[in-house]
Amino acid sequence: MPSQRPRRPFGLVAYVGVFLAVALVALLAGVASAVLEEVFGLSGFAVRAALLGLTFVVAGALCVWWWRGIDEAAREAHKWAWWWGGTGGMAAGAVVMLSLRLGDEMPTGLARMDPGELFAGGMMAILLFQVAGYLIAWAAWWLRHR
Repeated sequence: MPSQRPRRPFGLVAYVGVFLAVALVALLAGVASAVLEEVFGLSGFAVRAALLGLTFVVAGALCVWWWRGIDEAAREAHKWAWWWGGTGGMAAGAVVMLSLRLGDEMPTGLARMDPGELFAGGMMAILLFQVAGYLIAWAAWWLRHR
């Protein structure tokens, strides 16, 4: 019987490859969404929803493939970082956004935006705060466990 070598966990190359593949899928979806911008009504909504849904399915499948290939320590680092860093980042973002909203007067740039732009900007701001918190917590986890 041939001896089976233990499988090595994925490293930086796999991580960068998955990151680039997901970025490419997102870029293609963004280009297709821009092309379909002039399609109005229910059919336009359905096509954009299907396109974005497919994008998330492909990105999710790539991430699951990567997750199954990393070792237990890397999984724990990511879970811990997402829980503590993502939650902390979301809380920090909420403080900033609520402070902007609850003040007497909105900053001039925000006051000129329509509600749709404010909503999308708020979603992106919270996501960016979560990702920043995640990155900080992930680095802290690895520094603590080395």
